[in-house]
Amino acid sequence: MNLLNDIDITCLENPETRKVVYGKLSGLFLPSVSENYSNAKNKVMIIGSETAGWEPLAKKVAGDTVFDDFESIDTYVDRTMQKHQHFFKKMLQKDSGDRGHTFHNFTRATAKAVGGDGLIYANLFCFDWRKKSPIKYPKFDFVKDLSGKILDVQIKILQPDYIIFANGISSAKQRRELFPVGEGARCTDGKNHPEKISSHYLWEFILDKKIRCFRVHHPSARSKEARLGRSFALQLLAEAARGPTSSAIQ
Repeated sequence: MNLLNDIDITCLENPETRKVVYGKLSGLFLPSVSENYSNAKNKVMIIGSETAGWEPLAKKVAGDTVFDDFESIDTYVDRTMQKHQHFFKKMLQKDSGDRGHTFHNFTRATAKAVGGDGLIYANLFCFDWRKKSPIKYPKFDFVKDLSGKILDVQIKILQPDYIIFANGISSAKQRRELFPVGEGARCTDGKNHPEKISSHYLWEFILDKKIRCFRVHHPSARSKEARLGRSFALQLLAEAARGPTSSAIQ
């Protein structure tokens, strides 16, 4: 990934080396896709907020967690994408009622609605801080800038048909900064569904003049309205994925 050539690679080092400059910033999160992605009928990117202690250089040795040293950008990218592929495949195979992974209950529901081969699990932020949101991290401008660039590259290369923004209210401001809304901006043609749910819980728009997007509350939001917004978004997504139906000629 060429854009990583311009960053301070200290942020990609193992935690002990990294913390001298970057404190408790996590490792870099990069999504992968399934082996059948290119042939998937429906390509759907689900954008969450951030991970919770993502460490691509971690491994288990005799039951203990140890960390490899950074070797090269290419090797690091391979490690973090392999970790993502293994993790997401495991999450999709779990039971839908897993209370410990509410976000991936939603990714499993999406896979059930439109198929799993074309799913992309991404995040708004490519790092977490102290295993939580990086928004209050002292070097957050660096995190936000790199996150936006990485998302742009992912969208350009993977070309999803649909995107579900499920990053949540706490990072809504940053989402709007990375994906501005309005005439002449990247996000246009906003659409509400007032007959079904308030736009606070579900809102549609078109990204880059071609990608249909749904903005919902983070899956950890458990109010009745938040659940309805996500459920209706998946209903709309499934209907769009099936395509238009034609009436039989009498």
